[in-house]
Amino acid sequence: MQKRRSLRWMAALLLLAALPLLGEEFTCRFGRGQWQATDWVLVKSPRWDYFGGWVQQVDHLMNEHPADATPKEMLGKRAAETYTSMVYKHKVSGKTTFSATMLFEDRMAPELVIAGDLGTDAQGRPEYREHWEIVLYDEGINVWHHEIRDGKPFWRKAAYLKTPFQPGVKYTMEALVEFPSGGKGPQLSVTCDGKRFGCLVPTLPETFFVGVTACEGVNRFYDFKLNAAKIDPAEENK
Repeated sequence: MQKRRSLRWMAALLLLAALPLLGEEFTCRFGRGQWQATDWVLVKSPRWDYFGGWVQQVDHLMNEHPADATPKEMLGKRAAETYTSMVYKHKVSGKTTFSATMLFEDRMAPELVIAGDLGTDAQGRPEYREHWEIVLYDEGINVWHHEIRDGKPFWRKAAYLKTPFQPGVKYTMEALVEFPSGGKGPQLSVTCDGKRFGCLVPTLPETFFVGVTACEGVNRFYDFKLNAAKIDPAEENK
């Protein structure tokens, strides 16, 4: 009996020790009636004046896009009219994993997004400043680092994976943000369809937003999952 109690006590201690590692969670499905728009903040790109929204479907969200545009036009001169982005309303900090199930209809480009503080445009609409886009497309995954330099949008490719992905197929893409000890700086790892790669993100702030973006075509999002060391309600919309 004493041995059994000791084992139970040890199991309880191990469970309590593991609780901080489990983090805080937020999950939702994007089907009709299964998510709350108030949990999210729509954010526009500083590259364009366009401020896109979502079109609710039975079991997912689709980005607004011009019905009279060809797939080629949505990749080029009318790409701005396909841009819709939103972040979870609370900032997160520490080790963070988040994912979304998504698909693209033609060639691209559903994304996961990580952002520091948000700005506003001349009309007071939320607008990205420094942020990172993790972009799924037919030839792989790109990580784009966006900044504002001299008052103008600037972006560069921070990392990439070359591998084929198919249109019309659901993929779950996951991002892991870590802050390893030893002064190594923040790191980003991306996993999709059994493939993984990563890069350093040295200017990522300690608290940040995460979310999803659609662009350059018709994109669909089915769910979103978030696990962070801390989700801070006090950091909403800052």
